[in-house]
Amino acid sequence: MAEAQGLYPKALQTVQQHQLLQQGDVVAAGVSGGADSAALLDFLCRLKGTLPIQITVCHLNHLLRGEESDRDEAFVRELAAAYRLPFACRRADAAEYARQRRCTVEEAGRALRYAFFRECAGAGGRIATAHTLSDSMETVVLNLCRGTGVRGLRGIPAARGQVVRPLIACTRQEVEDYCRERGLRYVTDSSNLSLRYSRNRVRLEVIPQLMALNPGLPAAIAGLTARMEEQWQLNLALAAEARQRLTLPEGRLDRGGLLALPPAVAETLLLCLLEEAGARQSARLVEKMTEAARRGSGEVQVGTGLFFTVRGDTAGLTSREPAPAAEPFPPRELELTGGALPVRFAIGGERQVAIRPFPEKKEDFAEKINKTALNNRLDCGRIRGTVILRPKAPGDRMAPAWRRAGSHPLKKLCQEAGIPPERRRELLVAEDREGIIWAEGFGADRRCAWREDSRYGCVIEIIMEDRKNGEA
Repeated sequence: MAEAQGLYPKALQTVQQHQLLQQGDVVAAGVSGGADSAALLDFLCRLKGTLPIQITVCHLNHLLRGEESDRDEAFVRELAAAYRLPFACRRADAAEYARQRRCTVEEAGRALRYAFFRECAGAGGRIATAHTLSDSMETVVLNLCRGTGVRGLRGIPAARGQVVRPLIACTRQEVEDYCRERGLRYVTDSSNLSLRYSRNRVRLEVIPQLMALNPGLPAAIAGLTARMEEQWQLNLALAAEARQRLTLPEGRLDRGGLLALPPAVAETLLLCLLEEAGARQSARLVEKMTEAARRGSGEVQVGTGLFFTVRGDTAGLTSREPAPAAEPFPPRELELTGGALPVRFAIGGERQVAIRPFPEKKEDFAEKINKTALNNRLDCGRIRGTVILRPKAPGDRMAPAWRRAGSHPLKKLCQEAGIPPERRRELLVAEDREGIIWAEGFGADRRCAWREDSRYGCVIEIIMEDRKNGEA
């Protein structure tokens, strides 16, 4: 059988079109041992014949799959030896890293991999990864499901900083055909078959259904991402022009000018601010920043010690040392009956818990019932057993009354709300014997939320000392 004509010409065209590699480049090739990375390594070695580059085979053992992880490491070591290339390997406990950083194992693995690859490539080198058009398709679908704009519809770019992706125009089928016709060996990661991961569900269940609707889906997605990339570059240019025009002598932005921008340009400008500061970027965070700008005061924490602050007619990022972590709040039993309420007690720092009956016959507190407080109303008749007030814990889930359906991990709700990890540790929840009935920042659980036919309830609020409005 003749050699497959799909992958090599496409990858070569990608390298040339985007100028991914130049003569003499030091290239750290990320090789997991799977089909994609085996094809990438073979392509780079063939390319080396016409474009002299220095290749190092790099492998990170995440220590997640026991003997299978060790098998992959040994296989990639043999692969590097077969190509007579330098081999660099590191073993890192991704699960422990995720626990310490309070992130997902997938996020931990990615952070560890790229940190290692950057070390191998050096300041002026390139990091070659084996992302394909199929990976980009999955990313677009995932971003659509989560809610995205132009930025998220670009898929995976051919290059970003040091990182280059020669196979980004090739499908996974073309990769497998190339491996078969070149006689390339590779290993299979068993976790890629697990439906517990969102990307795997998209790959194994969603994409096949979309392909049944349109067999030309890869070309359609490629065309979409190309157009979105062009639109994003236009947004960047408009945002750069606006930023130059709106930046005041002290380095902050003119708030009125920011609010007067077309929404897409303002969003791009704020995303650029976050990216430059090394902060997490999300549409939800940009929404909260925009809301603060509209109010004309306040701040939004966008990272550790980093805040988007609005002061008068200006807005911008401000750095300051994070406040020291508060002492853990010990679990406390709550009595939510009429005779025991109202009650108010300190929970550390300037924060206090205020619990009052609802509806009230008289004002026991100076605070008024506002929209925020309404979200915190509980129907005490639906509470089962003793109520415990405690700090948020891993694995906590709830069904906020303001969401239409479903139970959600509190961690995910915090991520959506832009609450930074160091702040999440201070959040309090109230639970009965059947689960969480209320969570700070998210209000009542649907099971115990106040309803039109409710007769007796209470309102739980977290307030700051000397402040008049509670948190929702």
